[in-house]
Amino acid sequence: MSSSIKTVGFIGTGLMGLPMAKNILSKKFKLNVWNRTPDKTLELQKKGAKVFKDIKDLVQNSKVIVSMLANDDVCKAILIKKIQPYLQKGQIVIDMSSTTQNTALEIGKALKKKKAFFLDAPVSGGTIGAEKGTLAIMAGGDKKIFNNVMPLFKSMGTAIYVGKTGCGQVAKLANQTIVGI
Repeated sequence: MSSSIKTVGFIGTGLMGLPMAKNILSKKFKLNVWNRTPDKTLELQKKGAKVFKDIKDLVQNSKVIVSMLANDDVCKAILIKKIQPYLQKGQIVIDMSSTTQNTALEIGKALKKKKAFFLDAPVSGGTIGAEKGTLAIMAGGDKKIFNNVMPLFKSMGTAIYVGKTGCGQVAKLANQTIVGI
């Protein structure tokens, strides 16, 4: 594990997020969690995660924040409206949700105002890949930040750097298109 990343915040413990968060916890990261439906965090709490009732507290106690949310609107509502006001310079936000490239760019721009870093890193592999820690992760953003969080990515699957912010979403869309053919 990277010595610079010890505590990870995780937002969104649904069908994909819960097993992803379990894998992070199993790799000896300290895990902070928040979910709109608090009952969905109980299993992680039993395994040693710290559950926050207020998202502000999660942000203030996590160097890196990972989100796995339902859609573009939820991502913008949580990452821009609820998280961005509390971010500090140098914090890292990794959105692993599947959104549009425009949403990723909008979130990246909003977080940059706080001098925080943003990676859009959607995944492929479904719930089975999330459970087994074998997700394909396509990440866009600052390459140095990508390299810095690689131990975190490895806890969930195999990550590939695909370019600047927004490129993760484009790569995911291309992957899904090819798989669907």
